[in-house]
Amino acid sequence: MNVPPEYEKPQSPGVYAGMENTAHIYHVVRAEDDFDNACTTVFALIRRAAGEYPGARRVLYVDIEGHAGGSSGYDGDFFEFQQEFLQGFLGPFLTAMDLPLISVFNPRDQREDLPDLIEVGPK
Repeated sequence: MNVPPEYEKPQSPGVYAGMENTAHIYHVVRAEDDFDNACTTVFALIRRAAGEYPGARRVLYVDIEGHAGGSSGYDGDFFEFQQEFLQGFLGPFLTAMDLPLISVFNPRDQREDLPDLIEVGPK
């Protein structure tokens, strides 16, 4: 499987225009961040990229500091964050993702019908 080009990864967190009609989104999950904060922050960045660069192919880069554990090196929350939330839920709204666990390209066209908001955490 192809990997998003490393040279396109932004130097600092945020949303940036890339080459060939791409929007590059970079977020660093800090050791003090919890699951809910990480989810809402990444979602807000993807919405920002969709608004600032409509129609651009979105590529998400995530680094995770701390949160070490037994599930492939991450605690349960941040294994779930990468596998279920980013790949499972947000994956269709992106063209590619470069995560600590995996780098993947979406085999389908990225969806543009992002929800206005998400609810994370206990109801």
